[in-house]
Amino acid sequence: MIDKFRTVLASKLPPGSFIRNVVTLMTGTTFAQALMILVAPILTRLYSPEDFGVYALYTSILGIIAVIACWRYELAIVLPEQDEDAANLLVLSICICFGMAALTLILVALFRNPVANLLGAPELAPWLWFMPLSLIAAGLFQAFNYWSTRRKQFRRLAVRQITQSTVTAATQLGTGFALHPGPGGLISGSIIGQLAATGRLAWQTYNDDKKYFLVIKLWHIKDKFVEFRRFPQMLTWSGLLNTVSVQLPVILMSYFFGPSIIAHYVLGYRVLTVPMTLVGSSVAQTFFPWGTEAYRRGELGSSVIKISVVMFNAVLVPIVLIMICGPDLFTIIFGNAWRIAGEYIVWLSPWILFQFISSPLSSVFLILQRQDINLIFDGLLFLLRVVIIMIGGSLNNPLLTIQIYGITSALFYFIACIIVFKLTSVNYRVVLGKFLFILKRGTPYILIPVLIKMFCYIPILLLTVSVTCGFLFVLLTFRSTFIREVKD
Repeated sequence: MIDKFRTVLASKLPPGSFIRNVVTLMTGTTFAQALMILVAPILTRLYSPEDFGVYALYTSILGIIAVIACWRYELAIVLPEQDEDAANLLVLSICICFGMAALTLILVALFRNPVANLLGAPELAPWLWFMPLSLIAAGLFQAFNYWSTRRKQFRRLAVRQITQSTVTAATQLGTGFALHPGPGGLISGSIIGQLAATGRLAWQTYNDDKKYFLVIKLWHIKDKFVEFRRFPQMLTWSGLLNTVSVQLPVILMSYFFGPSIIAHYVLGYRVLTVPMTLVGSSVAQTFFPWGTEAYRRGELGSSVIKISVVMFNAVLVPIVLIMICGPDLFTIIFGNAWRIAGEYIVWLSPWILFQFISSPLSSVFLILQRQDINLIFDGLLFLLRVVIIMIGGSLNNPLLTIQIYGITSALFYFIACIIVFKLTSVNYRVVLGKFLFILKRGTPYILIPVLIKMFCYIPILLLTVSVTCGFLFVLLTFRSTFIREVKD
């Protein structure tokens, strides 16, 4: 089915066009997200909130370490003009990744039990032995991901996403039905899915691009290590702070509130980030090389306007509809035990809205070599989130913590968009005018569910109407964008 869709796409869009590359990536992401959505109601009945809480702790720790798996040299792979230089950066990233995995193994051997006990999840300790293996899979994926992005091999990345989601879901469901292993079923499924998908991506990369690896030289690797030293110096700390600030609620809330609260937060966050993963990551990844080329032509500002408008258009209505029917959505789909997660997403939604818009725009900091701004922004956001969670934890009020966390995060990502506009000399009035037009166009799709909730509130009716309105808006938005791309 994916091949058939790709054939239709090829007949409508020119090779290498931005929207074609985005849609190619989205074919894999759509399948992956659809599969995880389909199995989620089953998994929430096979595993308890406490199981999901321990699983969330494992993935959060991995997410923090994975940021520095390659010391951020993988981000530089897209930038060199010569593929031979990029190939040496790829090998450099791979070598650093294995070194970091060895260091992680030592840390796990020394501190796995104290860390698990501190987080209130002693059952996590034995699974931390697998953290180095997960880090290798995550780090190698990052390196091959940016190499494939540079080569514009987006089909390869789409296949990787499909592989990971399929293997992960099958393993988690199989172990859940057959063994009832608790959090181990979720963790083992994630590990096996990562290894299978990254191994396949590495094999495809070698088969397709092995001619570039014939030019690998030790002295060339050393040159690239020095030439792009600003990436580990600046972006390692920036990326680490950004990721820690995102994963921080999971770790600190485990300390203050226990694994059950974590599970509600994580499930709500993941449902909200479906559009982020489905569209945002694909657009952001495609925009990086596209924006780099636009910068060389002196057209980066117009590209920033175009991409910010597209992102706002894609996410506004779905996010607002999720805010309207969030608690009912989680109760009906995942069961009564997960209604709290639906209450959380009401306050997390503004954050996800602005993060979705700023996701591709963050590439501008790399394109303009302004990693210093990125570092300052991520540092301030990290400190603010630490303070918020510490205050909420001391008051023993998880809902208040989520409320303040979501609102302040939204404000910070809004400021990030403004900074990008300023760096690229974008006219704010032009962007604001386009945003207001999108809001006006989307109002009817939002108004109908609001009226139902106010005057004839029936949960299943509200959910059905909201899903229908959101689907129609997204379908019409994609169709109009697709048509414009064909005409251009």
